[in-house]
Amino acid sequence: MPYAKGQSGNPKGRPKQTAEQKSQKEQFKRLLKSSTVEALQSIIQIANDRYNKDRFNACKYIIDKAYGANTAFLLDGTEETTPIVIEVVPYGKHSEDEEWEQEWNNAPDDDLEED
Repeated sequence: MPYAKGQSGNPKGRPKQTAEQKSQKEQFKRLLKSSTVEALQSIIQIANDRYNKDRFNACKYIIDKAYGANTAFLLDGTEETTPIVIEVVPYGKHSEDEEWEQEWNNAPDDDLEED
């Protein structure tokens, strides 16, 4: 049944929350805010772990929150800009990174087809 022009599909609006529902909502918000630092530390830890399958998502989340989700698409093209390169390097792991890169470069190429 179509509504008349200018008539709301929900004339009574959203139902009012009870005092208990409001209290639970506020308690939930306080709980979320109190665990923000630990959650961010966990995301950073995942971003720094090169063997974690969720590393890309963690890095993307951090960048999106720091610079905005669509910053690359907001450039208008009138300014000449250089790309921003962000490298996630765990603190104090530089020598391990070089060893890992050498191992990666010396690994056989699995994508080659065998004859």
